[in-house]
Amino acid sequence: MKRKKIFATTLLASLLFIGCLSVYYFSTPSLEEMVGQMIITGFHGDGMGENPEDFAAIQDQIKRGQIGGVILFDVDVYGLTKDKKMTMAEAKKHIFSSNIKNVDQVKQLITQLQQIAPTPLFITIDQEGGNIQRLKPEHGFAPIPSHKQLGMGTPENTYQTAYDLGKRLAEIGINVDFAPVVDVDVNPESPAIGAKERSFSPDPKIVTEHGRAFASGLTAANVASALKHAPGHGSAKRDSHNGLTDITNTYQPYELEPYRQLLKNASPYTMVMVAHVFNKNFDSVAPASLSKPTIQMIRDMGFDGVIVSDDMDMGAITDEYGFETALEMAINAGNDIVTIGNNLNYRPFAGRDANRAIVKSVRDGKIKKSRIRESYNRIMKMKKHMFNQGRKTPTR
Repeated sequence: MKRKKIFATTLLASLLFIGCLSVYYFSTPSLEEMVGQMIITGFHGDGMGENPEDFAAIQDQIKRGQIGGVILFDVDVYGLTKDKKMTMAEAKKHIFSSNIKNVDQVKQLITQLQQIAPTPLFITIDQEGGNIQRLKPEHGFAPIPSHKQLGMGTPENTYQTAYDLGKRLAEIGINVDFAPVVDVDVNPESPAIGAKERSFSPDPKIVTEHGRAFASGLTAANVASALKHAPGHGSAKRDSHNGLTDITNTYQPYELEPYRQLLKNASPYTMVMVAHVFNKNFDSVAPASLSKPTIQMIRDMGFDGVIVSDDMDMGAITDEYGFETALEMAINAGNDIVTIGNNLNYRPFAGRDANRAIVKSVRDGKIKKSRIRESYNRIMKMKKHMFNQGRKTPTR
């Protein structure tokens, strides 16, 4: 009799759990909810009382389901360049009004945000190693070698480095690392890639081996990766943070090789990030991040996972297109998620405003609803691999 009761209780619990997942994954979401899953944004506040009004703004957007993820920064570039009259390069050397103070604070911050989210959030960060790591030793985090340093070693060491990193990220609640960089080091002096040691190697085979190892290490630790910056940023003579970057005459065909190899049987934990680089050989009108032919090329490699844009606040976008036009172009091009870093240019309700702009474009017939549903389905499929919990009802 006791065994029967235990079996019945277990069966009931299992049915309830399956029911929660069914509600979470198969209920009919509103247009606003679907669009919300397509937006990742940065914000001000550390969850410990700093910038209370700005932090209340991001909490409100999360509760209402207006965004599906956040990106964390340790430096508020906008605050420093605006209030301290610094250049961007100077600002990046400082810590000011950031999301990241120390290990315990970051963990508490993420817990706060996930607890109020109607759908589990992508908690993202740029933690590549070397010059690009938001979680720095001065915050209490272990340092990570640059991609260039890792590329000089073995793929096994790269895997172990990424696995150890992934375990640390997962422990504090970060579930997406915008890494590895699989740009080939075509131009060692490239201000965005080569000069910052962000490429594993000038050899696409080595880039592929170490890119696979890095992504696999993160996956083994239950952290999603993002191969970047498609279709390749390694030849650029200019940083797309600062304006339009034309690589038409410097791009090399072999820069696509890491993507061809890594996307054949990509893990469900893999994203691809598209760069704001312009290449007339792929699209004579738009940069890669806003280019349907370029994104279709990635799909033609056999990848049906989540494609995410690079930061829509970068100069390459903001200097050339309006906010609403850029969002419309990015989604029509095939991006599943638009990233709004909200760090180079700050708006407390950037996520809400992006959501409203995209919804309006759909209702005005400029974006097909089927295009939104397509991306929503990809995102939810990925989240299904990452989370096991029911969905709450968004606060209206």
